[in-house]
Amino acid sequence: MNATPLAMEGLRVLDLTQGIAGPYATMLMAAHGAEVIKVEPPGGDWIRNARNQTRGHAPAAIAVNVGKKSIQLDLKNPDQLAIAQRIAGTCDVVVESYRPGVVERLGLGAEQLRQDKPALVYCSVTGFGGDSQLRDRPVIDHIAQAYSGWMHVNADENGVPQRTRNVVLADQITGLYAYQAIASALLRRFRFGTGEQLEVTLAGSMAAFLAPRIVSCALNDGKVGNAEFTAPTGDYPTRQGVLVVAVQKPADVERLFALLDRAEVLQDARFSTPAARLQNAAGLRHELASVLLGDTAERWEQRLAPQGAMVCEARDIAHFLASQSSDGLGLIETLDLPGVGPCPLVRIPGAAAWQRRRTPTRFPPVGADLQHILDDLEALAPGTSMAMHPTPS
Repeated sequence: MNATPLAMEGLRVLDLTQGIAGPYATMLMAAHGAEVIKVEPPGGDWIRNARNQTRGHAPAAIAVNVGKKSIQLDLKNPDQLAIAQRIAGTCDVVVESYRPGVVERLGLGAEQLRQDKPALVYCSVTGFGGDSQLRDRPVIDHIAQAYSGWMHVNADENGVPQRTRNVVLADQITGLYAYQAIASALLRRFRFGTGEQLEVTLAGSMAAFLAPRIVSCALNDGKVGNAEFTAPTGDYPTRQGVLVVAVQKPADVERLFALLDRAEVLQDARFSTPAARLQNAAGLRHELASVLLGDTAERWEQRLAPQGAMVCEARDIAHFLASQSSDGLGLIETLDLPGVGPCPLVRIPGAAAWQRRRTPTRFPPVGADLQHILDDLEALAPGTSMAMHPTPS
């Protein structure tokens, strides 16, 4: 144990998930110190073989599996299934993302495992939920965005529904909700000695993420309304790049136009009050856009942001990474991962400074830890937990 242990240090997690949502939740547990044993099928988690391979690896697989241990088991093989069942008996948490009913047929369901170990925290990650009428429908990120209403909220300027591309939004949000549900259940376990059976769905996670828009729709006769309630908030082309401008209060608008040496624009009756600016937002945007075309987004940000204007150049990921050394936010740590090489890893938001210095440093090949885990099983008495801190009586 370290002098200052991580919050989940000493906990053992059986990870029966693939893809993004479940693995993201268990990666967060590993980042907080848990021993996460990921069971991968022959050939590995399908995300390892996703397109856009770099240095022989799928970047997404690295991002959501760093810090874990990997064992490869064919759960259709009775002997190998028995190994998974034995490991489950030594774990404090089990997380799975199979289709509803599959883990029960394997003898790895929540009721089956909690019968011998009632303090177990068990979390299922599903699309629509095992008890819903939609339980058997296959779900991926795009489907969850469509079902939840997100694509309409994210519609283009012509009102055409759009999914958020290039980021598996529903999966990552689901991973976050799954992690917080597990962490809360563990806190309850250590306070009161009780385990828990949890289910976190992609549909439910997207609904929670959309809570403000859902309330707006319900209270406005089915109309969602515009989340932008101030003008001239928006995205503006410049001589080079796009500048994002945000305003919340009248003082923000006044400061912005004063810094641009265009304070007289707000003397126009169409733009002199917040209500008038909203009513005439297109005209105000036109006034601002004509000014911002006079320079680059980078220079506008350098000039305006230090003086209190809420502006930012719309960066691409490469620009974001390049800015980290000078911005001093401490968001990224570059580590030399065995088999991968130098790789930027995002530090877990909210982690204490001392914890950030202990970022997990391994990304295991498929099945790399099987023998070590088998040796552990031989050393443990049946039913023994790996937890360093026993549950209270």
